Amino acid sequence: MGTTGKRVLLIDDEPDHVATLAMLLIEAGHRVECATNALYAIDVARRFHPQFVFVDIGLQYIDGYQTVRKLKERFKGARIFALTGRSGEETRRKSLEAGFEEHLVKPVDVSVIEELLASPG
Repeated sequence: MGTTGKRVLLIDDEPDHVATLAMLLIEAGHRVECATNALYAIDVARRFHPQFVFVDIGLQYIDGYQTVRKLKERFKGARIFALTGRSGEETRRKSLEAGFEEHLVKPVDVSVIEELLASPG
């Protein structure tokens, strides 16, 4: 598929979800870093320079909407997607207004994420 080697940052405070997705992406040949909150995620992004970022909206302390704004200020080249358990038109609208490229609702099939990683952006 030509997606091998993408740098992917997963930001989610649910350890089981992030670990499972990270494992699947690593098995597909991607380099993956994980963060459980926005402050740590910014430190990781500074060091890792992710090409793709998947952010849970329901993070503690600094939610996903604020997180995407902070990441977009600092890391202009990264493509950032909401990956959350929250659905509904209002939540989707808020996600797009905050700066997410797309609003994905958990559980998301890894093939959907692979398609995003393969897309030119």
